[in-house]
Amino acid sequence: MTWLPFGIAIRKLRREPGFALTAVVTLGLGIGLSTAVFTIADAILIRRLPVGDQDRLVVLWSQTREHTADWPFAINDVREIARRRGALEQVGFVGYYGSAPQTIQDGDQVYRLRRSLVSGNFFDVLKTRPVLGRALRAEDDVAGAAPVAVLGHRAWRQRFGGDTAIVGRQLILHDSGRAYRIVGVMPQGLDYPAATDFWAPLVATSTGTADSLNLVSLYLVGRLRAGASRADAEAELTKYLQRTEARTEAPAWSRDFRGAGEALPTLLLGRTKPAVLIFAAAALVLLLLTCGNVANLLLVRGLGRGREFVVRSALGAGRHRLVAQLLSESAPLALAGGVLGLGLAFAAVRGFVALAPGDIPRLDEIRLNGAAILAAIGVTAAATMLSALGPAFATSRVTLQDALRSGSRQSGGGRRVRIVAEGLVAAQIALAVMVLFAAGLI
Repeated sequence: MTWLPFGIAIRKLRREPGFALTAVVTLGLGIGLSTAVFTIADAILIRRLPVGDQDRLVVLWSQTREHTADWPFAINDVREIARRRGALEQVGFVGYYGSAPQTIQDGDQVYRLRRSLVSGNFFDVLKTRPVLGRALRAEDDVAGAAPVAVLGHRAWRQRFGGDTAIVGRQLILHDSGRAYRIVGVMPQGLDYPAATDFWAPLVATSTGTADSLNLVSLYLVGRLRAGASRADAEAELTKYLQRTEARTEAPAWSRDFRGAGEALPTLLLGRTKPAVLIFAAAALVLLLLTCGNVANLLLVRGLGRGREFVVRSALGAGRHRLVAQLLSESAPLALAGGVLGLGLAFAAVRGFVALAPGDIPRLDEIRLNGAAILAAIGVTAAATMLSALGPAFATSRVTLQDALRSGSRQSGGGRRVRIVAEGLVAAQIALAVMVLFAAGLI
């Protein structure tokens, strides 16, 4: 099977600029959006978090049957739960209110960074290795310890320009004058609590008494033992919360506390996952519509070439050769559509990152990369096959009798091609209606 040289195929397309431009733009739009969606989904949903065995990490809190809102723990509770363990192999904690903005004084400059207060073993529980320096340690989180901090990757890149000599520098709080010594930088993609710019040990940061420290509200962050489930950890937590002394001391309205929680990856994605999945489904439908449009263009173009196919067949060209010719003529369209699609994907991804809310997880990781380019190549190949293979077989089935009849458009071969075209149109309308209803429901 010999492929028609690109030069001949391109010359044929140059004689039909309207058809070529329409096909390339249509393919480019479908491929561009599909590639952009894959890039976003890869960063948010597919790529693993920079933690050890992420499926064993859970965040736990308490709830009452009368109140659906979650309730935090006091530090003494967390320490007692850590002592008992059970289903949890390791236990740490994080401040209930997540990351809070702090004003930083840096010479003549004043800027804002978001701080999260965590336990000294927080990164040990996560099993996260820093890209620079070290993580927080248990000895950093005791009363009287020198204040230290670990930078998030996004703050390190955006605020400090990725300075590799950042370890040892200080973050000075403008309001209190407290100086944190930077001891490390965490890897890209670690964004818990959301929008954290730097982490600091809670106990060492607190300047109050032990009683006031116990009033601090905390989430429990734990690593499940091998074979244990989140339900096991919640059941043990419920048992702890409903122990006799707790039920005696607690007010009547809160005596039915039970354990509750969520897997850390699920908590990080939050409401983002359903939106990304819906977006991906819509992009897939759009790609199918794109392929249907291009396939119809190729079919209409092929209807006028029945006599050409008959002559080539009479000269000895088999059906496979004719199909190969049509596919080779479609290849430049797919190539140009793929190049245009990559450009549109790049612009779409940059626009998404620029306009997306700052609380979207892993936003700084969303960019076109090798995986996205490979995906674009795959999408282009699939679009070429879907757009050209069916029309190629349909238009190559025109027979000599069909072509020589007067009014050959009414012949059996023409009817077969027209049936295929009508089927594609019906499929496109069905997909479009489905997308329209889905958009209305959303």
